[in-house]
Amino acid sequence: MPLVEPSHPYLDRLEPYHPPDLDTVAQEAGVNRNDLIRLVANENPFGPSPLVADTLASFDQIQFHPDYRPLREAVARYAGLPLSHLVLSNGADEMIDLLIRLFVEPGEAVVICPPTFSMYELYARVNRCRVLWAPCCEDLSLDPGGIERVVQRSDGEARVLFVVSPGNPSGLAVPLETIERLLELPLLVVVDEAYIEFGGESAVSLLPRHDNLGILRTFSKWAGLAGLRLGYGLLTPRLADFVERIRPPYNVNAAAVAAALATFEDLDAVQANVARLIEERQRLRDLLGAIDWLEPLPSQTNFVLTRVKGRDPGSVVDHLAQSGILVRGLSDPQVADCVRITVGRPEQNDALIDALRRME
Repeated sequence: MPLVEPSHPYLDRLEPYHPPDLDTVAQEAGVNRNDLIRLVANENPFGPSPLVADTLASFDQIQFHPDYRPLREAVARYAGLPLSHLVLSNGADEMIDLLIRLFVEPGEAVVICPPTFSMYELYARVNRCRVLWAPCCEDLSLDPGGIERVVQRSDGEARVLFVVSPGNPSGLAVPLETIERLLELPLLVVVDEAYIEFGGESAVSLLPRHDNLGILRTFSKWAGLAGLRLGYGLLTPRLADFVERIRPPYNVNAAAVAAALATFEDLDAVQANVARLIEERQRLRDLLGAIDWLEPLPSQTNFVLTRVKGRDPGSVVDHLAQSGILVRGLSDPQVADCVRITVGRPEQNDALIDALRRME
């Protein structure tokens, strides 16, 4: 039989994503898998509203395709925009893919600003697009002048720019005046607001004045629904209509719809957990800062990027794993001396600090 080979030009640059092997980590740490302290993936340690579990336990509509109208109306009210601005997606990741497919032809370019979320590069490569890099400033803040130079040198081939606010892994919000400056560029500016509930100022107020603005949101972080994969895009009605034309039908599953509607029914409680995480974020920064070989950086997200001074960050990650605590090591050169620590519940953060102090 003939051997069929893929024709994808960037296949050798794409690596499959391998999540942490929780069973192996738990076994090596001598703890039950459910007792691992998972501060590695920016998940919400308080979980979703209890109403979500009750709703899913009694959910009896799995045999039917979901009706998106109630959720679309609830999300639009939450975002403060008319329905015509909204597109639902299977996690924010799918919206990244849809926007690149819609606006960038194979061989044209996507601009990203490392260190940043890895999915922008992945979906650019998957869609046979080039990647142009616009590194940030030394303090990890966005460099608008550097971005402008990259776009200008592209001779019109740069079609989409991804900006994260607040940033991952920087933790820093991008000022709205910086985003407005970038919106003067001749491309689509996508502002990823995955962490906007934890800090920073949303770019939603800019949508009425800028046709080239797109905003990404997710229920993974603030609402504790990471496992159900629910996101959405906020765009001008014209661009939202274009995205709707290429969005797969029923791309958001029925359980995610039910869980999100339950979240909005219990919104006060969910937002109270967000407030608790913001408060705990400051306490965690203070505790980390009291360890002389750590430097926690400012954060407006649900994690704290922390520089490791005089030690190998990888050894810190390994030591914590041996204690049943998972944190994230980073490979980008600008943050290779850092670990990223998701803000946990108070008792989880205390266990983390105890494990770090045992390294002194």
